[in-house]
Amino acid sequence: MYKLTEEGLKYLKKGLPEINLVKKLKERELKFADAKKLENFNIALQWAKKNNWIKIEKGILKLTEKGEKATKEKYKIEELLNKVAKNELSEEEVRILSKRNLIKKEKEIRMERKEILNLTPELLKTGLWREVKFKKYNVEVPGKKIYPGKKHPLNLIIEKIREIFVEMGFKEINGPLIETAFWDMDSMFIPQDHPAREIQDTFYLSGKGDLPDKDLVDKVREIQEKGGKTGSIGWRIKWNPEIARQLLLRTHTTAVTYRKFARGIEIPSKYFCIGRVFRNEEADSTHLPEFHQAEGFIAAEGLNLRSLMGFIKEFYSKIGIEKIKFKFAYNPYTEPSLEAFGYSEKMKRWIELINSGIFRPEALAPYNIKVPVIAWGLAVERLAMFVFEKKSIKEILGHTCDLKDLRQYDILKVEKW
Repeated sequence: MYKLTEEGLKYLKKGLPEINLVKKLKERELKFADAKKLENFNIALQWAKKNNWIKIEKGILKLTEKGEKATKEKYKIEELLNKVAKNELSEEEVRILSKRNLIKKEKEIRMERKEILNLTPELLKTGLWREVKFKKYNVEVPGKKIYPGKKHPLNLIIEKIREIFVEMGFKEINGPLIETAFWDMDSMFIPQDHPAREIQDTFYLSGKGDLPDKDLVDKVREIQEKGGKTGSIGWRIKWNPEIARQLLLRTHTTAVTYRKFARGIEIPSKYFCIGRVFRNEEADSTHLPEFHQAEGFIAAEGLNLRSLMGFIKEFYSKIGIEKIKFKFAYNPYTEPSLEAFGYSEKMKRWIELINSGIFRPEALAPYNIKVPVIAWGLAVERLAMFVFEKKSIKEILGHTCDLKDLRQYDILKVEKW
């Protein structure tokens, strides 16, 4: 079976180009330049000359004697176009139309088996459905596995952490990924000769950043060098503003906390931040050069170490982690400092969850904060490892995540919190 091509359908509707050209020339002779403006002129010229219907004299198109009779008798090509739908074409007629690309062979549907499973549009169009036998459906056969879109498990954990903080009355704050050493270290009483500043631990960038207003810089300088009026003797080294202007990828979201301190906080207040941080560490099962940290602090009268431990236990109880243990740690800007560990029943081991402490007076004095401030920072990926029972951080963050796990992870482990 054959059917008209797009070109064939067009000619059937509007007429063949050569016939249309002859009709124009019957009305009047045309200059070659004017005739070129006609639709499909090149095709019309080709076939009109081949049929000896026209001649060109001194740039003028004229009809020949044969051309004068061309529209009086039925043109064979027009007849053939009308015969296509009736499927009455001979081999010679097929050859004539195919040569001009006016017809094409319809795709034949061959039944390779007598039994079929699905009724297709092709079967309906051709009527072949009457000649086949349909297989019976087995309703017990499992259907094709469908994986609807859902959140990455890490993004889901971040959203849930945010919900818990907001539920507990905290306000969210944010800051830039690229920081100056002033906000990332100097502002919070980290000495300028601290090992964490070395390039082995920090990703430094080229160029220098701007320092904040002179009054705050002078207060930080005084605290760093001599301890100010806090009763401390400071670090007893000369403070260098050029070191403080160094640009780096932030090593913790505590920089966001100190930017908030500089803008001013009300007492009491509770704030949190969730963001990506960067540390020049060797990758292993629990460390990557970049990860997400959830940072928060509470500023209020009467806060102490018991308040900090109570908050941490309350926070993790909302995630379903009940077994928590603490050990003392060291931070240059908090004293005392604590690390918290959670026990995974599935993995049968303790996992580090959080680093925390009470800000030292030297870390608060430049901002005129005179009440205790408890603070903490937790690695979001480690929490996700705990929740989804993963042994490596690479199963939570990065290109090494297993696509099958991402599709099939149990979203209810988080939704039921």
